[in-house]
Amino acid sequence: MTQKTLLLQLLLLVVAVAASSANQLPSNLTQLDANEIPQRYDEAQLWRIYNISEAMQQRVPVGQMLEQKFGGNIWKENSKFLDISIARDQLKAARSFLSAHRLDPQILSHNIQSMIDEELLEGIQSSSFGHGRRTKKAARSSMHWKDYHDLETIYSFMREIRTKFPNIVRLYTIGQTAEGRDLKVLRISENPRENKKVWIDGGIHAREWISPATVTFILYQLMSDWENQPAHIRGLTWYIMPVMNPDGYEYSRTTNRLWRKNRSPSRRAQCSGVDLNRNFDIGWNGYGSSTNPCSDTYRGSAPASERETRAVAEFLAKRKYNLESYLTFHSYGQMIVYPWAYKAVKVKDASVLQRVSSLAAERILQKTGTAYRAAVTHEVLGIAGGGSDDWSRAALGVKYVYTIELRDRGAYGFVLPPRFIKDTALEGWTVVETVAQAIGPSSSG
Repeated sequence: MTQKTLLLQLLLLVVAVAASSANQLPSNLTQLDANEIPQRYDEAQLWRIYNISEAMQQRVPVGQMLEQKFGGNIWKENSKFLDISIARDQLKAARSFLSAHRLDPQILSHNIQSMIDEELLEGIQSSSFGHGRRTKKAARSSMHWKDYHDLETIYSFMREIRTKFPNIVRLYTIGQTAEGRDLKVLRISENPRENKKVWIDGGIHAREWISPATVTFILYQLMSDWENQPAHIRGLTWYIMPVMNPDGYEYSRTTNRLWRKNRSPSRRAQCSGVDLNRNFDIGWNGYGSSTNPCSDTYRGSAPASERETRAVAEFLAKRKYNLESYLTFHSYGQMIVYPWAYKAVKVKDASVLQRVSSLAAERILQKTGTAYRAAVTHEVLGIAGGGSDDWSRAALGVKYVYTIELRDRGAYGFVLPPRFIKDTALEGWTVVETVAQAIGPSSSG
């Protein structure tokens, strides 16, 4: 153990003790189940491997092999490169495997655990100490964007908005998870019957913490000055679901920071969870997902086998009239992409979708200086069936369908330090504003 690691662990301990004694236990130091020992990633490395498509031509599925044979955890896989984390005790063997196929990994991180520790420490410092005690007024839901929050903080923020705006806000519980957590959606509308509708979700993949943080920020941006919003914002009905995968999200906070799937039990006891973004009823048994329950991209036993998938699909199917946009927030990669993902074809109105996503990317560049790429999903992320975005277009006929891959491009990946939350969330809000303008106000407004 290095001196730096030891110092960091001591700091974390001191911070935790100080916080708990002040009755200010940070939300990401929640109670652990006695059976769940947190998984550590000491000296696990994050690799980026280029030229994997050449290996694929020789029928060597590099990602799959590293996952199955060497316990690798795939972070990102596309036509250009593979990002994968490898545990310390598998580094040598995995490197030999790559060498045998003339592949050489670029090391993005030498110690993933130190990234995780630093993310936690930075959040604790900025929210508990760096900015002093929060005022009584702001402390009601204790929501801010200096750190990542647990599910209860997010849900209490949603309840607070409903209480403040009882005439235009409705809070739905659209179902429960396998572990009994509520699935919550907030509706904001001055005219639910006639307004065009926008759906926004986050947190379908547990480890992508920047996603729920961005969606709660979007909610804040909408409601902090609702009365003065332009007609193209106020004239729409907004459905907002910050966390589509509550069980997975909480598990990633308490037990395994890199967990992706939900937590539904599998028939094979040693592996649990389904990738909800491979579980929707569109190209479900095609490319880009796995039939192996132990895989991170396990598609489930059937289309919409999962409670979360069914709850969202049923809720939206009843509200498809006037549903103009489906926006789903993910990380990482800095992209604004649109269908199709399940097949190598563009939708008929791709030119319109490209124009709006390009405009959003231009505006983001002007605002924060961050470059986002606008493109068709399958061209930049590869083919994958079962996605919520493709499903919303195919099943409901939604026009403006976008998956937004937030920051960054791999330096931190899923473990994005809290200091980047605000600007990243602003980038998400910029996409929302741009799409709302493209839709235009409802005729009734």
